[in-house]
Amino acid sequence: MLLDEIKATLAIEQLYLTPDEERLLRDFAEGRVSFSELYSFVVKNLKKAEAA
Repeated sequence: MLLDEIKATLAIEQLYLTPDEERLLRDFAEGRVSFSELYSFVVKNLKKAEAA
């Protein structure tokens, strides 16, 4: 599954998905979330990370 590949790639850099991020990616992969919803979530969280 693509999610496993994403998690493995992030782990190389010692980065890990939160349960919410993992659930969102799984929902996207299964067609329950649109790309625009996924994109919005990513942008919002990147802005939070930059502020921290």
